[in-house]
Amino acid sequence: MLAGRFIFGLGGETQFVCKSAIISQWFRGKELAFAFGVNLSFSRLGSVLAGIIEPRIVDAHDGNLGLALWIGFSFCVISWFCGVGIVCCELYADKVDGTKAEIKESDKFKCKQLTEFKLPYWLIVCSCCAVYCSIFPYTQNTAKMLELEFGISETTASTLYSLPFFISAGVAPFLGVIVDKIGKRGIFSK
Repeated sequence: MLAGRFIFGLGGETQFVCKSAIISQWFRGKELAFAFGVNLSFSRLGSVLAGIIEPRIVDAHDGNLGLALWIGFSFCVISWFCGVGIVCCELYADKVDGTKAEIKESDKFKCKQLTEFKLPYWLIVCSCCAVYCSIFPYTQNTAKMLELEFGISETTASTLYSLPFFISAGVAPFLGVIVDKIGKRGIFSK
């Protein structure tokens, strides 16, 4: 089941970071938090699909995980084509605007710059690593823990597993609108 959830998840954290970088180029100011909220919603809906649909597909095929993996792989291929489409849109927009993407010498990353980051940055990095290292293993095993602890079916446990992601997907755009209206984005991101 873990492999299916991984593949079915419509992109991981790396893809999420890339999408966030593109969004920050296309949206500015009072619409940025809403755009990030919608981006987060689609990412979370991938987890909801994995939690609800995958076990039902496996149950319908007598425990065979193959079809669920192929469907997840299909979502990954579709996502890849969408990414290629975004790159084409970016190239077309640059051509229409007459801009050319160039990396200046000051924009290039140098390993020496890592020593210039202050303590708050490194504390945030450590905090993110600790949270992700504790949350991901837990979420990947939640359905099994619910099955064993409460004696519920795998399908019901997987549906319950997906509830926090579903709530996050529904709430994120509205919180983005609120942050855009109130401002003070830095305070809300803490």
